[in-house]
Parts: sequence; structure tokens; C-alpha cells
Amino acid sequence: MSTSGTYNFSMDIDEVIQEALEMIGGEQTLGNDPKSARRSINLLLQDWQNRGILLWSTNTTVVDVSTSVTAYSLSSNMVDAMEVVVNLSATDIQLDRLSMEEYLKIPRKSQTGRPTQYAIRRGRSNPELYLWPVPDNNDYSLKIEKIKYLQDVNKSAGQIADVSRRFLPCMTAGLAYFMSMKRAGIDGNRIMFIKQEYEERLARAMDEDRERTSLRIVPKLNLV
Repeated sequence: MSTSGTYNFSMDIDEVIQEALEMIGGEQTLGNDPKSARRSINLLLQDWQNRGILLWSTNTTVVDVSTSVTAYSLSSNMVDAMEVVVNLSATDIQLDRLSMEEYLKIPRKSQTGRPTQYAIRRGRSNPELYLWPVPDNNDYSLKIEKIKYLQDVNKSAGQIADVSRRFLPCMTAGLAYFMSMKRAGIDGNRIMFIKQEYEERLARAMDEDRERTSLRIVPKLNLV
């Protein structure tokens, strides 16, 4: 017997909902289940992003800077920045990140030159990036390794979630847990079992979803 020879397994939202409801067990219900499940999936995706950085939610974007402009409004689909470098004459130079409190304490925020530091104010709708010193010419650009929001789930049929398939096992278990708390007549022990299964699957997925690089820690010594 031969194997399939394919590597494209996926599940649309309908299948994720069906799998989750089967995990809950009990009598099947209809009515508002699909709408309620889609809402729970969107909340689930937000919870994952609150727990850590998901690799497929990051990419690099380029922002052109202008002379004497201090602050730049970033995309509304952006959560935060992991790294920012300034590019000049095809050379990338890393910028140091300040907190907004540290940025506030800079005495001369209008000082011009090549930017060396940045701060990000994470607003309700979109982040703003502040540069210091303020760019002294238009030849700079910023390369931002950004963390973006996952796309919304708004249909059940013909749509997949904006997730790596590595996370499909914990997505189905997580949706089962969220839905079990909303469905009447589900035994509390069953709910706790599903929650435990969900947390274990999510922990495995988060642990696997990481960069394969070595970590080197070098102490900073101040010699008198």
C-alpha cells in the first residue's frame, strides 16, 4: 500500500467547529452554534497572541522617514514591533528601544541626526513609533519586524483560520472548551477535562513554534 504523497492537510472553519462539538459530546444543537463558535475562535486567536509571539504573525515592513518628522503612525493590523533597524545607503543599523517613559525624559526631543533609538506607543487602534534623534534628511528608511494581528474569522464555509496547521489540534480543543462553557447541561468535570487537554495541546504547539537558534548570554562587567 502507498501513502498519499500530499502534504496539504487543512481544516476549514466548518470542520473545526464540527470537531470541537464532537469533543464536547452530548446532544447536538443547531441555531446559533456556528455564529457563537466563530466569535469564540476570534477570542481564542486573541488569547494566543496575548500569550506569546506566533511566528507566522510576523513579517518585515519598510517605512520611509521624513526630515524633522518625529512620530509615525503604523498599520492598524500591527500589534507591536520585535526589532527596528534604520537603513542608510544599503546598510542596516539596529536601533535601541526605549519605553515611552524613557522617551519622555529625553531633554531635547527635536535634536536632529541619524536615528539611534525608538519608542512605541501602543494605542487602542494602531501603534505610533517615535524616533530619536529626529531624522536630519530623507535618505533613511526603517525596517520593522512587526507582529500583526491574525485575520478575523467571519465565515464558516469555504474559509480557514489564519493559523499554521501546527495549531489545528489546540484550536479544535480550545474551541471545544470555549463552547462547552456556553452549552447547558455539560458536566463540570467534562469541561475541566477539555480545558486540560486544550492547555496541553497549546503548550506543545507554542513550544514547537520557535526559532531554531542558539541562545548565547554574555555578562556585562563594569571593571573599576
